[in-house]
Amino acid sequence: MSFGSILKNRENIYNCSYLDEISLSGLFLRSKISVFQKSLSRNYSTLKKIFSYSVIQPMVTNVEYGKLSSFGFYPLEMTSDKKMIEELKKLIEWSNSDDIKFVKASDEIFSIRVKELKYIMANTSPVKRLEFEGGYFVFEKFLEFAAN
Repeated sequence: MSFGSILKNRENIYNCSYLDEISLSGLFLRSKISVFQKSLSRNYSTLKKIFSYSVIQPMVTNVEYGKLSSFGFYPLEMTSDKKMIEELKKLIEWSNSDDIKFVKASDEIFSIRVKELKYIMANTSPVKRLEFEGGYFVFEKFLEFAAN
């Protein structure tokens, strides 16, 4: 089953043909996802189930946005779905690296991304989210996948 068909089956509003070509098992092997990323994913999924985003989430600071931009990442609402898939591949690759700097950078960026998503989901309406690029949606689906 491909990542694109999972997205389409769960949310009929999301349609991206190039995602059909990407195999879910080939793209995100559970064994490659770091323990830190799995724990953040489980935390996110638990909050989503219990509170369904009704709790106030802190904004991402300028320092955190600076950290993202230093690695060439845009804010989540400006990240396209294709770019988000590339970022996730890069973060998983870095988290499995032997270089501690890459592992630390991967963990920091992943936690910033989760914080961004929590803030977006808690403080924006579904109508407003339609104006955003599709990266937040792909990231949310990845978190749900990694939490299992």
